[in-house]
Amino acid sequence: MKLSLYKPITLLCFVLFSVATLFAQKAPTPVVITGTLTVKGAYKQIYLDTLNGNNPWIFVSAALDSNGNFRLLAPVSAPDIFRLRLDDKNYMMIILSPGENVSLKTTGARLGGDALIEGSFHTQLLYSAMNTSQVFESRKAALNQQYNDIQSSPKRDSLTALIIGQFRANDSLQKMALVAQIEKHPASLAWIFFQDKLDMTNDFAIIDKADAAMFKAYPENTFVKQHHLMVEVERKTAIGSSAPEIELTDPDGTLRKLSSLKGKVVLVDFWASWCGPCRKENPNVVGIYGKYHDKGFEVFSVSLDKDRSSWLAAITKDNLSWPNHVSDLKYWKSAGAASYGVSSIPFTVLIDKKGKIVAKKLRGEDLENKVKELCK
Repeated sequence: MKLSLYKPITLLCFVLFSVATLFAQKAPTPVVITGTLTVKGAYKQIYLDTLNGNNPWIFVSAALDSNGNFRLLAPVSAPDIFRLRLDDKNYMMIILSPGENVSLKTTGARLGGDALIEGSFHTQLLYSAMNTSQVFESRKAALNQQYNDIQSSPKRDSLTALIIGQFRANDSLQKMALVAQIEKHPASLAWIFFQDKLDMTNDFAIIDKADAAMFKAYPENTFVKQHHLMVEVERKTAIGSSAPEIELTDPDGTLRKLSSLKGKVVLVDFWASWCGPCRKENPNVVGIYGKYHDKGFEVFSVSLDKDRSSWLAAITKDNLSWPNHVSDLKYWKSAGAASYGVSSIPFTVLIDKKGKIVAKKLRGEDLENKVKELCK
């Protein structure tokens, strides 16, 4: 049989062409960060840390001259979040995109929101939003101080009501300001820093809008992907959706399913023995259970405990008499909590007789009023 050299030669030519093409391609234009520190001589080096890992680690660094000037080159291949650092206590977050020329000048001893930044739109957007938010945070701190100061006043009750009203108004204005900024530029990594300022349930519309824009613009970004997963979980547990199944064992090792309670009004209560606010709320849940159990109300308690004895002791001590107590004793890695996007406790989900989610995060009087309505 006659062997042909045509295919091997063709393959070799293809490989050589591919290698040549690869070398011909230009590497991403590095980000250039130049800056001047007000405090001269206090630091010798400045660092740019990447945050795409379990811990920050040095991406690049540059020397500071005696006048506090530096020039830092960073081979940034895609938009991402970094930390510009002088030391572990003196740093600022920065959002960089390939090819940017960023200039930075501090006005004080520290890196941060009062620095003059040019050349990085998303970093400027981040600190504009942070500075706006700080105005409201300062107002909140002042109101907290006023609240503490009037506790010994004979007019405490009326003043407390006034301050609480001002506190809520301040929170509302803070949220409105943030939402307005997000509406203008939803596809910015800056909004990753403001997740705690918006409520995933009550502010889902704007969170969903920003998530859609960010995920389209940066589908491979670690922070965006993590946030997108949270949004998708919320979408599955939104008001009106069917309650996802929870299937865990009770203290006796018996498997209990949330779906087995369909036809009842069910409170899914995520809690733990170590959670102070949860334990404080337990008497209210016990009271509601006692009043409405005969009318079709059930509680399905999902514990985020990791110690079995502590879990059982809390059930007994708090008189949690209903039978539906489950836990995999995996703490914050609880499978039940993950299926409902639980990131803090106490966290409640109220389910109607059809198995639909009708309310979330209700406590106290609000919870009882909703249970009463559903049990009619």
